[in-house]
Amino acid sequence: MRRLVFTTLGCLLLSGFAVGVNAQQPAPVNIPDKVKANILKRYPKATDLQAGYEIHFKRKLLEVSFKDEGAEAPILELYREDGHLFTNEMQLDDLSEAPSAVKDALNKEFPGYALKKSEMIANPNGIGEEYEIYLLAGGVNWKVSVTETGNIEGKDRF
Repeated sequence: MRRLVFTTLGCLLLSGFAVGVNAQQPAPVNIPDKVKANILKRYPKATDLQAGYEIHFKRKLLEVSFKDEGAEAPILELYREDGHLFTNEMQLDDLSEAPSAVKDALNKEFPGYALKKSEMIANPNGIGEEYEIYLLAGGVNWKVSVTETGNIEGKDRF
């Protein structure tokens, strides 16, 4: 009886652990046919299409990354909820291309951080840019959205 109780408890703990681990993994996002067709019309040899939702300029957007023949890095495009292209994300070599307000905000919020990756998103509907920064600070990986004026719009552990 005692062994049955411990075995049952062990199974429950393991299944609970598995659920907890899966809860941290983002669910795969299906790419709408309209978006796929848009990409394949412009990039007929696009492969490895992957998608996830992001917030930029206070809008929920679908980020689609894909590889294209001859491109060194994946191409990143943002789509509106109606399936139309909103804008691209441009990968930056480093933060020297970003305004000093962006770097100041990151230094204040994440002192001693190590930069992993940075991207710039230009607002197609007016003036403004946002930066998506992936960094390591205090042993934690962060994805941070910052406006060109240094306002941190969001920060998530990943």
